[in-house]
This record gives sequence, structure tokens and C-alpha cells, in this order.
Amino acid sequence: MRDMIAGMPPAPDRDRAHLSRRVALALGASAVAALGLSACGIRLEDDAPRVPGIPTREPFAWEGFLVALWRRSDTLAQRARSVGGPATGVPARLVALHDTQATVLRAELARLGVPERVLAEAERPSPTGTSTTASSTATSGTATASPSASSPPVVATGKAGQSALAGAEASDLGPTAVASLAQLPADAVPLVGAVLGQRGAAAALLGHAITWPDQALSAPSLAASYLSTTRAAVYGLEVATAQSPTGAQRTLAQATLTALRTRASDQEVLAGSSADPPAVAYTLPFAVTTPAAARKLAVQVLTELRAAIARDLGSARGNVPALGLLVQWLSDTEVLASRWGVPLAPFPGLTTPK
Repeated sequence: MRDMIAGMPPAPDRDRAHLSRRVALALGASAVAALGLSACGIRLEDDAPRVPGIPTREPFAWEGFLVALWRRSDTLAQRARSVGGPATGVPARLVALHDTQATVLRAELARLGVPERVLAEAERPSPTGTSTTASSTATSGTATASPSASSPPVVATGKAGQSALAGAEASDLGPTAVASLAQLPADAVPLVGAVLGQRGAAAALLGHAITWPDQALSAPSLAASYLSTTRAAVYGLEVATAQSPTGAQRTLAQATLTALRTRASDQEVLAGSSADPPAVAYTLPFAVTTPAAARKLAVQVLTELRAAIARDLGSARGNVPALGLLVQWLSDTEVLASRWGVPLAPFPGLTTPK
């Protein structure tokens, strides 16, 4: 029996035939899938194997800016940590603040569709020790190289360290940053705008003078809506000032009131004929008849003003002049609020995402 089988001609290679049919079917399915994916607008990852008919992924227009802002948060945390100083000092408070920003911004990039591979690559140090991604802008509006979060922190203490940190905070501000902010999806604008506002506030509190762009708006109705909020805050500080008769609290109340009146005046100019007449009075949240109540009112007014500006950022998506003004006002309000004891926030005016 074995000899008979051994003498028979070889049988067709059924496994090979089956394999060939499977390959043909797979190739056919691949072509159909490619056609369907291409029609749906689906793109491959930029490092994926090429499939005819399906384009590779193109980075989002705002991707480089937001990745750089995220990595800058890590770098700024290292810079602030290297400055040292008391736990209540601005540099020490900025350490945890920037760490939180880095965590939340990374999650936001993932939510917006930036692939994990791109994020992991951005976290790795470059061979030269500096990031290959350009930062958003300097205050003058020119792009600058963004230090890698993995490069050694800048070791500088005392006044020199604070000055270096202030300049680093301010370097993320400027016309290009606001233009990049305007390109983001609407639901991401408040979060990222709040980060820029924080940068300005931190720089100011560290003694850095920021040159903001000239104020201008093409839509006076926008300025009118901002003006109504500022006028309510002015009224609150007028009451707080009246009930702070002497001492450091009165000096602080007067300075805060002056700053808000100046802002209201600027907004009146921007609003022009779109501005409504000022209200005669506003309803206070509680009775204010003592210095303690006056302080409580000032804190509440500034906290609510900060939140209102952060909300307005979302409605100004795509409007570069309006976004620039809102970032400036948010930054200034964060400084005013901090002088009344309101804690510095990683995203001023917003609840920190969990």
C-alpha cells in the first residue's frame, strides 16, 4: 500500500491553491476598502504604509502651536522650580500651575485628534537638546525656538531667576499666538486662551512689562457686550472702595477701581454708538457695610469678571482682534484678583479639567 501511494503522481498543492485564492480575495477587499475610506475622507497616520487612494494624515493648522504651548508648560515648570524661594512666592506657585497645564494640554491634543505617536515624539528630547518645534511667538510677534521639556532646567535664583522666568512666560504671547488661537476649534479656544492669559499674568507678577497690541475691533457690538460686564465690576469696586475707609485695603481698592475704570473707558471708545447708557445701579450679592464685606465683594467681583472673560473667548473664535483683547483683559484681571488673595489659576476663569 505504501509503495502504491509512493508511486502515484503528486497531488495538487491544495494549500497553495487556497492561499492564492485568499490573497486574491484580500487584495480585492483591500481595494474596495481603500475606495471606501478615501470617499469618507479618512487619512492614514503619517507614518503608516502607503495604500493607493488614501492620503496620509496632514497635521492640523494649529497643531505646531498647541504642541509647542504644551511642551513650554513643562519647560516653564522646570524654570520656576529652579528659581526656588518661599512656597508663597510667585515662582513656587507657578510650578504646580504649569505641571497642571502640561497634563491638561496633552489630554486636549489627544482629544482634538493628534495621534499618540506625535505626542510621544514631542516628549522625547532632540539630539541637540532643544525642541525642533517653534514656539508660538515672542512678545514682538517673532517666532522663537521652544526649549525642550527634557533639556536641563535653567538654574537661576533670586532676582535674576525671576527675571528670566518672567521673560520666558511672556515669550509665549504676541500676534502670532493669538492668530494661532483663532484657528483652534471653538470648544478648545477658552482653554488655550486661558493659558495665554495666565502667561501674561505670571510675567506681570514677576515684574515683566508686556507690550500688548493696539486695541481695535471691527465689530463695535462685541465691545459693547464686554463693556456691560466691566461696568458691573466697576460698580462693585466702587462699593468696595467706599466701605474700605483706610489702610492698605483702601489703597488696593482704589488701584483696582482705577484699572477697571480705564478698561471701561477703552471699551466705550471701541463700542462707539453701540454702547448702551450705564446702569444707574446694580444688585449686590450681599450687604456690604464693613471692610470685611468689602473685601469679600471685591474678590467675588473679580472672580466673576475673570470667568466672564474666559467664557467670551469661546464666542470670539476666529476673531483675532477680539481674542487679543480678551487675552489681555483676562491676564490683567488675573493680576488684579491675585492682589486680593485669589489663587493663581492654570486656566484663569475656567474650572480645571479633571
